[in-house]
Amino acid sequence: MNTDVPPSTGRETEIRQLFEIVEGVHGGVGGAVVVVGEFGSGKSTVGRSVGPRAGLRTRFVRARVGEHGTDLFARLLGTGPVTDDVDDVVAANAALDALADATRGGPVVLVVDDLDRADHSARRLLGILARRVASLPVFLVLIGWRRGESLPAGAAVLRLHPLSSGDTAATVRGCLDASVPDSVVDDIAAASGGNPLAAREMAAVLTPEEMAGHTSLPEPAVPGPAWTARWSMLAQGLSETGRAAMLVVAVGDGLPITVLDGACARLGLGGDELDVLESRRLVRVDESGRGWSRRPHRSAAFHSADAASRRAVHRALADELQDNADLVLPRALHRAAVEERTGTDAGDELESVLRTVDASPAALNGWLRAAELATEHDARVRRLVSAGLVSWVLGRPAQAEWLVTSAGVTGRDVSIAGTAAQIRGAVALSRGLPADALRILVDGAGAAARRDPRLAVDLAARVTGLAWWGGRADWAEKAANLADSIEDEAVESSGVFAALVRQAAPAGVDVMRDNFRPAIGDLTRSLRDAVNLIEPRELLFAAEIATMVGDDVGTRVFCERAIRAMRVRGRATELPFALQLQALVLAGQGRLEAARAAAGEGLSLAAHAGEETDGAFQHTVLAHLAALDGDTASCERHRRAVTGRGAEHPTASLDWAAGRSAVSMARFDDAVEILVPTVLGERRHPEVSLLATPDLVEAAVAVGKPDLAERALERFARWCDAGSSWGGAVQLRLTALAAGDSEELFDNACRATGLAQRPFESARTRLAYGEYLRGKRRRVEAREHLHAALGVFESLELPAWIDRTRSVLRASGEGRTHDIPVADVLTPQELDIARMVSRGRSNRDVAGALHLSSRTVEYHLSKVYVKLGLDSRDQLAGALAD
Repeated sequence: MNTDVPPSTGRETEIRQLFEIVEGVHGGVGGAVVVVGEFGSGKSTVGRSVGPRAGLRTRFVRARVGEHGTDLFARLLGTGPVTDDVDDVVAANAALDALADATRGGPVVLVVDDLDRADHSARRLLGILARRVASLPVFLVLIGWRRGESLPAGAAVLRLHPLSSGDTAATVRGCLDASVPDSVVDDIAAASGGNPLAAREMAAVLTPEEMAGHTSLPEPAVPGPAWTARWSMLAQGLSETGRAAMLVVAVGDGLPITVLDGACARLGLGGDELDVLESRRLVRVDESGRGWSRRPHRSAAFHSADAASRRAVHRALADELQDNADLVLPRALHRAAVEERTGTDAGDELESVLRTVDASPAALNGWLRAAELATEHDARVRRLVSAGLVSWVLGRPAQAEWLVTSAGVTGRDVSIAGTAAQIRGAVALSRGLPADALRILVDGAGAAARRDPRLAVDLAARVTGLAWWGGRADWAEKAANLADSIEDEAVESSGVFAALVRQAAPAGVDVMRDNFRPAIGDLTRSLRDAVNLIEPRELLFAAEIATMVGDDVGTRVFCERAIRAMRVRGRATELPFALQLQALVLAGQGRLEAARAAAGEGLSLAAHAGEETDGAFQHTVLAHLAALDGDTASCERHRRAVTGRGAEHPTASLDWAAGRSAVSMARFDDAVEILVPTVLGERRHPEVSLLATPDLVEAAVAVGKPDLAERALERFARWCDAGSSWGGAVQLRLTALAAGDSEELFDNACRATGLAQRPFESARTRLAYGEYLRGKRRRVEAREHLHAALGVFESLELPAWIDRTRSVLRASGEGRTHDIPVADVLTPQELDIARMVSRGRSNRDVAGALHLSSRTVEYHLSKVYVKLGLDSRDQLAGALAD
């Protein structure tokens, strides 16, 4: 029996419930089920799928309008007609006899659909049969019981509720080309209200521009023919004023119920019409008192009405909102919707309101409507570009770019040209084209420097960050020139952020050219004022500055603040980058689980927005996570994914990740080979080369090349002395390693300022000290530091570093004492895992048996090896056999 359910249906649970009855039918015990749910919920699909999936013979009929029960059953089993005037008992007995004959060849599934269309006698007869089929191998599936009638006592009831948003999106995605942006899919999923039929129909009527993500879906989305017909039938059960009231709620969806009541009164509708709609579950009122029309009924009601009726409702809502100071945007939107021609004051009023509100789908629709009402070319361009900016903020880059292109920006208005450049540059960057992004942003900032200083500051900050990440000092000089071109008065009027950019851009050039003093100190001091920033983009730039000066704690703090602000304000576009930067700094601190969570969400959001998900930055984050995990193959795979793409995709950080992976695995010769050009090469990345220095110093000392360590350490020390807090926390360790014979330096390194905030670096320092002491044959003292390091690595769940430390501990003479029982050494969970592994079971098998992840099993197994002083599974089997 095949019980697999396609993952896109969202009905796995319901179908499995049906299969529980099927199991009984296979054993000769019959059963019945009534499948109920709203129109389009998938009742027929679910009910008709049972027989074929179970491999059972299936008979199916669809009830006809007014069909009598005996006629329906005769069609179902192919028997002769029975007169309509027989009583229920006689008809039921005849039906049971026919069922007995039908099951002589084995179990059978009988499916009757659209029962609500049939005569009452059909449901009465099938209800009797539902109570009496237990003695026969029959599964009776009844679909579409009429609302208000009692369900048969002998049947189970399967209610199909609306699909979850994820399952609805999967249903929509299955109807569309893979190139359709996720934002379009999500819009349809929301408009359909979790109704599978509505979702498929709405997807089917999309225009090419809507499918490409260029234009927004109509508000509300257009329904398909089946749901339009369904609403027409439902509307017949409403009074004329009831239908009009439903249109009021469909147009004013989400407004306070008092406003909707007032609009109904202005249209001359009865005072209780909304109550009637609520009682019929076509309208709901939430806890805040806002009225919402049921999806997808809203779409059907709205688009079934004529344009004149919709305008009348918009006018009534606008009048009702006239004196409501809290709902200025809805009032302006409804007033603009009334207008039938361009050149009216409504467009100007709408634009003035839109300039005071945050980005939202409603604001996007408002800018588009304002552009439609514009008569002057410049006004239309201005409004389309503003719509493009809102689209970009909402995470819809395809639409943003299309709107800017449609606007036909000529450059006469530098503010508009600058905003267009901001959008185009961001889109180019999301596509992995940093050189194009730089050119566009520089041109836009240069144009806006005098006329729109706030915009110029924003663009200059973006160019600065682009230069820093790309390791391009020539780009950084362009950013510094842009920042310098902004007049002093404009900087003063633009606040803290403008001053921050003005100071950071030239200081960044100095850092990239190794002129660390006073640049690092200036940048560090500038971050003190940055704590007062609140705008997400400004906080993100502060995080970039913190990265430049080697303040990983500051980077993390500013990233977290930026991410919180982006979530609150719905700033979806830059959230993927913020999460990736957060993941990178978390990885550097050894917090891999948190880093994976941030990286995973960032990649998901980037894909959702249509960004290039195989960009260099994404691969960099994943490569570093793999490196610290000791997963050399994955690290190399991410490195090769970017290598060879050309100068626009620098690979310095990926090379560092490969070197870091080699250090994690104690492959120091490989690490030196990779990291020497990364840290000491003529074309080194200014920032990455500094961050990779600790790994090169450790590897160089390990392979007996102190000259390389000293060369790398000279530049790193100047950076640290200039004010790098992260560098200062690790510099003493590197100095001790390079010195080769200085216990005092290692003691100082263990007490270095900032190590408490950087557990990974603290553990590495302890490990290095332990290795030094072991080399001096001071094994007891060595084990003290090694155990401290091991505890941190275990808490961070870093298998490669756990293995390294465990290896040094064994070399220091630590092993299992045979007079201590294993059960006294291991925790109960560790003992369970050890026993299963010693019997030859794989980590995956153990994980499945104990309901753990494979990674957790690996982590606990590494602790077992350390505690027992073992190296292999064979040794473990022997230890447990003792």
